[in-house]
Amino acid sequence: MTTAAAQKVARTTVDIFGEKYVVRGDESVDYIADVARLVDDRMRELARNSRGMSRSRLAILAALNLADELMQERTGPGRKAPEDELLAQKTRYMITLLDEGLAGDSIY
Repeated sequence: MTTAAAQKVARTTVDIFGEKYVVRGDESVDYIADVARLVDDRMRELARNSRGMSRSRLAILAALNLADELMQERTGPGRKAPEDELLAQKTRYMITLLDEGLAGDSIY
C-alpha cells in the first residue's frame, strides 16, 4: 500500500453472522459493508442448509464457495475485462482482511 493509499484507509465495524468485526481497507465504508454483507449472506445460506455446523466451519465453507466463484470467473470460458480483474483483486483483499478477523476462531 502506498503512502497516499495508507492515508485513505477506511475503518468500520461490520456484522457477520451475529459477530461484530472491525475491518480496515482502502475502499469506502460502503464497499466494505457490501463485502461483509456478501459474506454474511453466504454464511446464513450455508447455515440454513447445514444445521449444527460451527461458525468457523461455516466461515471456511463460505470462503471456499466465494473463492470457487472467483476462480470460475478467472478461468472460465470468456476471460474477463481488466475491470473485473481489479474487482477480483479487491475481493481477495477484503477476504484476507476478514480472514484476519476470524483468525482466533477454532474450527474444532
